[in-house]
Amino acid sequence: MGESREEKYRILLIEDDPAISNVVELNLRLDNYDVFLAADGEEGLKMVKEVDPDLVILDVMMPKVDGWQVLMRLKADEETRDIPVIMLTAIDDEQSKVIGLRGGADDYVPKPFSPLELAARVKVVLDRVGRARRASRDPGREAPRLEQVPVQKGDTIKLIPMEDIYYIDTKLEYANLHTYNESYLTTYSLTELEKMLDRRSFFRTHRSFIVNLKKVNQIVRLSRNSLIVTLTDEKESRVPVSRRQASVLREMLGI
Repeated sequence: MGESREEKYRILLIEDDPAISNVVELNLRLDNYDVFLAADGEEGLKMVKEVDPDLVILDVMMPKVDGWQVLMRLKADEETRDIPVIMLTAIDDEQSKVIGLRGGADDYVPKPFSPLELAARVKVVLDRVGRARRASRDPGREAPRLEQVPVQKGDTIKLIPMEDIYYIDTKLEYANLHTYNESYLTTYSLTELEKMLDRRSFFRTHRSFIVNLKKVNQIVRLSRNSLIVTLTDEKESRVPVSRRQASVLREMLGI
């Protein structure tokens, strides 16, 4: 006898190619999974909240919101960060795999692929980090800390280690990450990054800025309640500190 419907694993497939979606859906349903389909990243992010899947199979190259952005948003949200993700994409290079796995993906399956191989990988991931991990999750624990951040500059995607970050500010809805002499666009918002950065090193000085305290050169007092942080980067950047955060920073540093 198979599992009852209530006991089935729920899998959300986010894929813009109907031919691939249909084949994957058929094979997974034959393996007794409940399968839900989303045609692009934007729809997929909405369906994650509705379906509460045990696993997401995620294509990378999609319109509206691509797979990298979907992955980062899933891992930045407390409600979805523990859902395992298998990346399904035509991009088959080592750097892309590293970025996907470092970004929180549990597996990476390049196209073209065998439906049987994908089904086997689905089973392995669900056995390892599926419902049991979600059930044992402690709601009070902090989000996992990032060791590297996937960033984009032009058409290039790379990983920036935490220790190389001097400060982060906002650019539209996404964050702009600054190293010693370079700037990179991320697919995270400033609020999402704040949840995943080590708070012993990174401090949100202002609604639009996060600073790596290890890269601070000096803290300049402009008035009783107004501070500016200067950094040790090439431009000796100056980052504002809001009045509310100024008191917190002074208490942290004992000044």
